[in-house]
Amino acid sequence: MAIGYRLNSLFTRLLLAQLVLVLLLGVVFGGLFYVERNTTVAVLYADLWAPHLLKAMDAPETEALPPYLQRSLLRPTKARTVVQSLPRFAVLRKTLVARGVPVDEVMVSLSKTEPTVWLHVPLPGRAPVWFGIAAQLVEPEWPSRLLLALSILAALLIAVSWAFTRRLTLPLERLYTRMQTHTPGQAHMLAAQPRPQGTPEIQAIDAAYTDLLGRFERHERERAVLLAGVSHDLRSPLGRIRLAADLLPDHADVVPRKAAIARYVAQADRLVESFLDYVRAGELPMDQVVDLAAVGRAVVAGFERPESELRITAPAALPWPDANTLLLERLMANLIDNALKHGRPPVHLALGAEPSHAWIEVQDCGEGMAPEMVVQLQEAFTRGSRSRTQSGSGLGLAIVRQVVTRLGGELSFERAQGTQTVHITLWAKAAPPVSNGHKSKLS
Repeated sequence: MAIGYRLNSLFTRLLLAQLVLVLLLGVVFGGLFYVERNTTVAVLYADLWAPHLLKAMDAPETEALPPYLQRSLLRPTKARTVVQSLPRFAVLRKTLVARGVPVDEVMVSLSKTEPTVWLHVPLPGRAPVWFGIAAQLVEPEWPSRLLLALSILAALLIAVSWAFTRRLTLPLERLYTRMQTHTPGQAHMLAAQPRPQGTPEIQAIDAAYTDLLGRFERHERERAVLLAGVSHDLRSPLGRIRLAADLLPDHADVVPRKAAIARYVAQADRLVESFLDYVRAGELPMDQVVDLAAVGRAVVAGFERPESELRITAPAALPWPDANTLLLERLMANLIDNALKHGRPPVHLALGAEPSHAWIEVQDCGEGMAPEMVVQLQEAFTRGSRSRTQSGSGLGLAIVRQVVTRLGGELSFERAQGTQTVHITLWAKAAPPVSNGHKSKLS
């Protein structure tokens, strides 16, 4: 799952933040440049017009004016009043007044050729006059060269922002991929891989993760060694107890006690075997090609239940690489055992494969686990309230979860009306996981 291209990803947020910042800076500097340019142009026009306007103010009304200058005693009907406080017009009026032309109002008449600026000039002892001068003091439309320059600048800014943001987030993606592809129990291999290059903060996160993973797996190994040692040491006294019980005389009052001793020893032996299975789930190598269908049939046969209570649906053969026969046996046996103990028959084991993955499903007709208990019951030594009265170690689902994790698969539980389905997906190495969205093959 890539993290760099989602709408809510860090990459997208950084890119958008940079683009918004650049846009705001462009608006600010563009506005300042626009105002400064207009005021400069207004001063140049005022300096250019002032001598001609002064001459026209002194000329009689009957005297003809130059062709670039218009005169009207009436307010121009096709012109529109402009905001007198706009920088360009305010500077124009101020400069003309400073040059001796008492302008008190400005209007603009837009045309397809060139805009005309109308200036209202009061004349001493005479009626005020409107003077019109054609000038590009007002741009009727955006210049094409300016639009082209802005487009090129925007494209460059987007490209630079994308490259900069990608450079920042790519090490995070590599770190994420490195963490996702890590297999439990192989912290030493993770430490041997090249570290993702990036900022010191990213390298520090990677180093902290690698160190934490190493300490966690060291703790797990120590716990596994302790559990295996205790389990192994318990088997010797259990064997001696069983032998001593077998040597007891077969008197009528002794036989029930011998049976009870044998039953308790068998129960304790099963608990010890569960402890050892939990240890093996994290230790045995995944280096075999296992026929899932053959393992499933062998496990179902081992329960010695009629087909009305336990049945299997599987192809003739279903080879799966990078696995372990013993661990897959325990995985299927634990799921079936849980279904028989805590669910209701019939129990159905189904196995199959598609091009991208294989799947294992166990379905029973019990009430199933409450959704809030699903995660909790996958932890070691955790048992549901309804299991308190039954023998067990609380390791069944913990072993299943550990084996599925080592196989790089996904474990999910589906609770429907009258059925509980445990679904395991084993992904092929070349196929990317697609979380959720599976549909029970038993429904």
